[in-house]
Amino acid sequence: MSAYDFLAGYYDAFQKDLDPSGWADFVTWIAKKCGQYEGDGEGGKPLLCDLGCGTGLVTCELSDRGFDTVGVDNSPAMLDRARQRAEKKKKKILWLFQDMTELDLYGTMDVFVSLLDTVNHITDKKGLFDLLRSFYCFLNPGGLFIFDVATEKHFAETLGDGFFYSIEEDFALLWENDYDVKSKINTASLTMFGTEDKENYTRCDEDIIERYYSDKEIRDLASRAGLEVAGVFGDLKKRKPNEADERIFYCLRRPNDPKARERQQITE
Repeated sequence: MSAYDFLAGYYDAFQKDLDPSGWADFVTWIAKKCGQYEGDGEGGKPLLCDLGCGTGLVTCELSDRGFDTVGVDNSPAMLDRARQRAEKKKKKILWLFQDMTELDLYGTMDVFVSLLDTVNHITDKKGLFDLLRSFYCFLNPGGLFIFDVATEKHFAETLGDGFFYSIEEDFALLWENDYDVKSKINTASLTMFGTEDKENYTRCDEDIIERYYSDKEIRDLASRAGLEVAGVFGDLKKRKPNEADERIFYCLRRPNDPKARERQQITE
């Protein structure tokens, strides 16, 4: 069992400080600002694919904001929770069990999103480049990829070499963190305990690895993949990033210009 499968039953409580509605509002604002708020979905809605959707907290909120929505995750337990959430809320959402770095969709999308520093979990630059390049197969011309990444301040200062813990009624998490400034790799060594009957506990130990990506790296990878930077924003705010930000949002766009694909092919 992976850490994410183990976490599935407790994830919503673990993310109790997250405001899914606020995140969905911000993504919707970016999509409108950057010009992609209509598309191939039902009734002309934009088709949106949430990569690394988890339990569907934000995915379901996005479906309330005029998107025809698909959720992708590589944790079966997380997807089960997402399906249950959607059924309870009577949402029509397609859930797919896939690795986001190996997409195999049935058609093209108008918008891709990947939130809560999911992109940081792609720890080699080639993997991120391959994802960006795949959008020439799965993203409509003019379509958007909206995602956030954790800043180096977040990894090096907020997390650093710290020790963190969270204790709930049926779940406990111990987290020893290590950030390597030279390699830009952050390792969260997790020990988790969970119970369903409050008598018997299951333990799970796993290292969660993330990589810090600089603004230059992201822009270079996007350019090589033939995508243009349509917008950059800091910490869920409608402004440019600053040094105090913990996370940065990027909006990349697939150009309508067919020559962009030719330029991208030359760099491969």
